[in-house]
Amino acid sequence: MRRRILTTVTLCLGFLIGTALSPVSAADKKAKGGEVNGRVQSIDKDKSTISVMKGNTPRQVVYSADTKWLYGSQGAEKPSSLADLKDNYYIHCKGTFDGVKLVADTCRFREKR
Repeated sequence: MRRRILTTVTLCLGFLIGTALSPVSAADKKAKGGEVNGRVQSIDKDKSTISVMKGNTPRQVVYSADTKWLYGSQGAEKPSSLADLKDNYYIHCKGTFDGVKLVADTCRFREKR
């Protein structure tokens, strides 16, 4: 009898500790980081979005005033601004995904791939 009570208490305690250490809800999950690169198809300054074509697939990049803009290739980039970005430029953006849209932290672009 004592062994059964001890086993039951141990299992209950293990269950309580396991649930206390696990994530509580989906809202507590961190946003998934990611990257989008390809050719700039269009820039919508009213909606703060850039449509980027990767092959035949369009991807949406959302930018804000906090987005860091760089011109040039990796290692040789220079500070820039959104005003320098044009259609058909190659762009590489890093940030976090909000659904299927990338919310950009940093975007690096250049004329050719």
